[in-house]
Amino acid sequence: MIISLFIAIPGWKLLRSLGGVGLVILGIVDSSVIPTFGSLDALTAILAVKNHELWPYYAAASTAGSLIGAYITYRISARAGESWLEKRIGKKRSRQVQGLLKRWGFVAVFVSCVAPPPFPTSPFFIGAGALRYPQGRFVSAVATGRALRYAVIGFLAAKYSHSILRFLRHPRGFETDAKLIGITVAGFAIIVLFILLWRQYRIHFQRTKAEAVVIVK
Repeated sequence: MIISLFIAIPGWKLLRSLGGVGLVILGIVDSSVIPTFGSLDALTAILAVKNHELWPYYAAASTAGSLIGAYITYRISARAGESWLEKRIGKKRSRQVQGLLKRWGFVAVFVSCVAPPPFPTSPFFIGAGALRYPQGRFVSAVATGRALRYAVIGFLAAKYSHSILRFLRHPRGFETDAKLIGITVAGFAIIVLFILLWRQYRIHFQRTKAEAVVIVK
């Protein structure tokens, strides 16, 4: 159903025929304010299924396109200011995004990059630019998050390519493989999220400790 919907979209066949170049183009659009409804994930997986030995290339192309698009959005927002963020998502959500970015910084951007659709990603890119979040950290967070996301998608699509093709032909026989893939992805995401939260907690604890020492002096 979902794949059929994507195939019906004008330009989808062209992007699919372009391979890695198509992923870069779609990645730029996907990281802008234009919604693509997870089409980059789908295209990455489809190409990896068709040519499973090239999945690292497809993952890298998706990451590169997404990073370029995110940086463009970041720069535009940095010039437009906070008003653009409020205009795009409203004052209430704007405050929520800004609060998350101010409190969690790198982790907030990273999680938005690895979280699956329909989790909103562009508000965090716009918010980071509007708040003048350090450019180097922003690029690192996006690159790390997107690389992890598309590496997992490409690897799983390539590894289970036969199962996926079997599912497309016989959907009912795919339940066991689908559960296995879901558990693998969920477990991996939880481990990574735990590591990042622990890292952020340590940084926050060290800063608090340093501030306390300064106050005592």
